[in-house]
Amino acid sequence: MDRLRPLWDALQGALGANLAQLLGALAIVIVGWFVAALVKAGVRKALGALRINARFAGSTGQKADIEGVVALALFWVVILLTLGAMFNALNLPAVSGSFAALTNQLFEYAPRVLGAALLALLAWLVATAVRGLTQKVLDRTTLDEKLSEHANISPISESLSSALFWLVVLLFVPAILGALQMEGLLAPLREMTTKALDILPNLVAALVIGGVGWVVAMVLRNLVSNLLRSVGADQVGTKAGLAETVQISRLAGLLVFIVVFVPALIAALDALKINAISQPATEMLAMLLDAVPRIVGAG
Repeated sequence: MDRLRPLWDALQGALGANLAQLLGALAIVIVGWFVAALVKAGVRKALGALRINARFAGSTGQKADIEGVVALALFWVVILLTLGAMFNALNLPAVSGSFAALTNQLFEYAPRVLGAALLALLAWLVATAVRGLTQKVLDRTTLDEKLSEHANISPISESLSSALFWLVVLLFVPAILGALQMEGLLAPLREMTTKALDILPNLVAALVIGGVGWVVAMVLRNLVSNLLRSVGADQVGTKAGLAETVQISRLAGLLVFIVVFVPALIAALDALKINAISQPATEMLAMLLDAVPRIVGAG
């Protein structure tokens, strides 16, 4: 027993010398974990009050736990700082130095992440406003009803609003990547965005030309069909031996629609200035338009 006393005394001396450090490190860990848990719960509650997850799901149609991710990220940031302070209290410079370097890099990058997050939030707000405004404007018109009734086309108001939403988001993506200083992704994306914006005026012009042509063609078709129906053209066709399902008024209206709308569609495709798309489609429509007189003459 006497032989073990020197070892016991040495152990007590070592523990006594380092006991304050151990207790200090333990206190730092406990307080740090408590603060991290408070930060996580507080951030989660604050973001939940703002209904970030619900708003994101309503805007994009995708479910994502943004509130939980942000809260968990801040939790681990506090834990990382706590570990650095703990190793520093234990006088372990090799370990605490690594944590200090990691923490410095984290805080150097934090402003970039914060700036990118603010830009992403701004993009989401602007895109949501544009989509809501577009939806309201289109809801006040009868465009969806007319397309469904006359052209058998599903409502486009929701699709158009969503397309504008993502277009606005796309315009903000280069700025977000620039804030993160991700030059490798920024250059090709900026080039793609520039090309898309160059095509946009041509696309708008094509849509306007095609839309106006379609409206004019529909009006003239209905006008010709109603006029021929009112003068009894359908009865004349029946007396001439045509089937009751074959109505001259409808055929004439369809012919007028084709004669008016096809040139407008050709002009719309030319306005796109994308030869790979417009040239073959234009040639096909021109052949169809040339064939109309022959079909009528053969009839």
